[in-house]
Amino acid sequence: MAMAEPRVVVPLRRREEKRGAERFEMELPLTVANGQGGITRDVSLSGLSFTSRQPYVVGEHIDLTVDYLLDGHSFPLRCEAVVVRCEPADGGFTVGAKLTTAFLE
Repeated sequence: MAMAEPRVVVPLRRREEKRGAERFEMELPLTVANGQGGITRDVSLSGLSFTSRQPYVVGEHIDLTVDYLLDGHSFPLRCEAVVVRCEPADGGFTVGAKLTTAFLE
């Protein structure tokens, strides 16, 4: 997958939104412990969604690292998560995951 320039969009909160944490659209590269790569679609305090070439099973525990770049420096964010959804999307899958642990390396 081609590396995209990091992009953050801060949306206005919608009244009908039922999630407890605000989501931010972010396109950042990530790597899952199984060696597969992807790109985040959005991130919140409690979870994230990302694109993947392979499907994941709902309930599956995954370890992933999001590569956050700031001023030319890489800040890898290592996360442990549980897959909550996996849907077919353009040439791959959109995966939603609930974070269980996250820390900077």
